[in-house]
Amino acid sequence: MPGFLFRPDTATAKRPTLVMTNGSEGSKSGLWAWGVSATLARGWNAFIYDGPGQQNMLFDKGHAFRPDWEAVLTPVVDSLVTRADVDPAALFAYGCSQAGYWLARALAFEHRFLAAMVDPGVMDVSASWLAHLPPVLISLLKAGRKDDFNAAMAEAAKNPKMAEVLAARGRPFCKPTAYDTFAAALEYSLREVIANIKTPLLIADPDEESFWPGQSKLVYEQLTGEREILHFSRSDGANWHCEPMGRIAVELQMLDYFQGHLTKRR
Repeated sequence: MPGFLFRPDTATAKRPTLVMTNGSEGSKSGLWAWGVSATLARGWNAFIYDGPGQQNMLFDKGHAFRPDWEAVLTPVVDSLVTRADVDPAALFAYGCSQAGYWLARALAFEHRFLAAMVDPGVMDVSASWLAHLPPVLISLLKAGRKDDFNAAMAEAAKNPKMAEVLAARGRPFCKPTAYDTFAAALEYSLREVIANIKTPLLIADPDEESFWPGQSKLVYEQLTGEREILHFSRSDGANWHCEPMGRIAVELQMLDYFQGHLTKRR
């Protein structure tokens, strides 16, 4: 996997390190303005990477999304903790958009992070897919009626705009049919593993969350370990999915949360 470690200077002292996991379509370079710059300003390291189904891993190497993100994140941690400039006892993690699921899923198995943030909380990725299907198609999908589901989706795809959206959103799953793509999305759920998350978790909950409304609160309620939900409001200019107009506020509160856990450790 391609990854980059940014450091605030060239010194080799061990530093706290933030590992940032992107969403389904974001670029590594885009993370510079979503936390890397602010992290470096604190004197910490920031690590970014493409995982399966993301950017370089999809377009250049053909690797599809996978639900078991612990198989992705744990090797990242294994590599980072061997470095002389990374403090293995001061690792933090951030996951935006669909990584609100991926990171949380990984944390159920990977326990070396001192604290983490998901933006937003995502209990069930498929909710954003099923929200656009009529009940009859959902029934066909869940009943395993592959041919009937694909026939109905083929009719929908006669609309050029719909065909474009389905192709773009489905491409990272690398599945042969619409049924296979939607069935794969059903596998992206935290319900069976969320009780295993022990890492202190900060959960962003913005007004007008478009993809997974209400799921941040659901994740908060189902967690059994230390957690905090952080509401971002329209009046603060930090509404919508991943708070695009309120990134400074998000970064400040995230890094302060991490700093608090670092101070407790020391």
